[in-house]
Amino acid sequence: MYLLCFHGSPRKNGNSEILLDAFLNGVQKGKADFEKIKLSQLKFKPCIECGKCDTTGECVLSDDLTPIYEKLFKADVIVIATPIFFCNPTSYVQAFFERFQALWIRRYKLNLPHPFKKNPKGILLSVGATKGAKLFEGLVRSFRYVISTLYGSYVGGLFFRKIDYKGEILKYPEYLEKAEKLGFQVATLSEDLWELERSLTP
Repeated sequence: MYLLCFHGSPRKNGNSEILLDAFLNGVQKGKADFEKIKLSQLKFKPCIECGKCDTTGECVLSDDLTPIYEKLFKADVIVIATPIFFCNPTSYVQAFFERFQALWIRRYKLNLPHPFKKNPKGILLSVGATKGAKLFEGLVRSFRYVISTLYGSYVGGLFFRKIDYKGEILKYPEYLEKAEKLGFQVATLSEDLWELERSLTP
């Protein structure tokens, strides 16, 4: 199993990264292969809506996301870790999601198969400063469409409210234990046994 994990916060060693690292500790204990990519360290553009992928299913932009397309195709599990900014993921995550337009064309317009015949599972790890209802709903909705372009499916995530200041999640070791446990489950158990929130409106 190969997990491709993206950290979407501009803050280094912030709450969402601490949460992701706890998850990856569990993955490592389960001896699955994984890669962690920090979107804030990449140089890339959002989709420019040029339409050139309409006939090829390939993005013409050449930047740090270009080699990641192949990694996305090879992934069995794709994880997005991000804080919530104004009820949305960070701009890094949003720009990353926009670059799936070429993959949308590839699947839904050109009807091309997955090159490795995979159906990756999508997982979200997210924190938000407020306690509002449906705080993570927009993120879930976006990621569901994004993962579908890879013939995959969103299976759920871990979502924690009222986490704001840098490092505040460390006050809740039970959250990190839950993330580590999930990482181990993903690495070792079938998807139906993963302990995560499956609601589409968390």
